[in-house]
Amino acid sequence: MKKYVFTLACASALVLASTAAFAQQMAPNMPGMAGMQTTKPTQAQGVGIVKAIDTAKGTITLQHQAISAIGWPAMTMTFKADPPALLQKLKVGEQVRFTLHPAGMASTVTAISPAG
Repeated sequence: MKKYVFTLACASALVLASTAAFAQQMAPNMPGMAGMQTTKPTQAQGVGIVKAIDTAKGTITLQHQAISAIGWPAMTMTFKADPPALLQKLKVGEQVRFTLHPAGMASTVTAISPAG
């Protein structure tokens, strides 16, 4: 009986080891695996409301909806505008569509326009 249990344990260990080795060798870009990216996009689009504009600092504070492309929930956040001239025609309280370069707290708005 002990020999049978030992043989079964060894066989199970071999099966598990080979399965783990196979999983490590799988290609990351297999067909049907679209959307399972490990890298974040270099640009993302969002919609939000202008809460504040500081032309001296070249920043804009937006209360934006969730941005699923980069995994951000809805929040209020201040962004640098690049170029700062993007801020000239905007008004506090205005709903906008924007493009940003995501970099966490250093994210930059690269395009912005009224949503309406």
